Amino acid sequence: MVADSQPGHIDQIKQTNAGAVYRLIDQLGPVSRIDLSRLAQLAPASITKIVREMLEAHLVQELEIKEAGSRGRPAVGLMVETEAWHYLSIRISRGEIFLALRDLSSKLVVEECLALPLNEATPLLERIITHVDRFFTRHQQKLERLTSIAITLPGIIDTENGVVHRMPYYEDVKEMPLGDALERHIGVPVYIQHDISAWTMAEALFGASRGARDVIQVVIDHNVGGGRYHRRSFASCGQ
Repeated sequence: MVADSQPGHIDQIKQTNAGAVYRLIDQLGPVSRIDLSRLAQLAPASITKIVREMLEAHLVQELEIKEAGSRGRPAVGLMVETEAWHYLSIRISRGEIFLALRDLSSKLVVEECLALPLNEATPLLERIITHVDRFFTRHQQKLERLTSIAITLPGIIDTENGVVHRMPYYEDVKEMPLGDALERHIGVPVYIQHDISAWTMAEALFGASRGARDVIQVVIDHNVGGGRYHRRSFASCGQ
């Protein structure tokens, strides 16, 4: 079983099993229900119910699997439905804010680069929220179901609580509750990460360092910074 049966934790077990099935579809799709049952170690009836709920929520889609040399009716496989769900990525740097709407396969839907002046009377937090609102208004016809917002920026950041303690270039930033404020305003989860940390993670998971056990990245730009990715967890990051 994917999750141990413990009395009083039925909902948690269902969520855990559904998450495991979704990850398998994401990694192996198109994949059949029979293979999902075997790989997830769940009963076929459980797989049928989980998949039905995912289809109704537009999380996955069915696709015919045509095998070479096979006869008869093609098998039906499952794939993640990427185009029906979007996320917003935001990158803040010196004097600029980049906003990009992408689907779950990371395919770009629309992006903008806008000026974000260093010295303005309006607090940075308020300006960021305004930019996000206007971006959604301009591109509302392209927007599907929004799942989350991911933000990368330089500074001293509490990623768990979404607080930016300090930030270079923008002197008004002191204990800025960016994650909480934007999450309450938009209504979706907001994830904040140091820009070099995010870059290092991307290289380790999807880029030139994919598969490496330890990754050290040094960035020389307006500032000098670095990140270390050790055994699928961050050991350190600084700027």
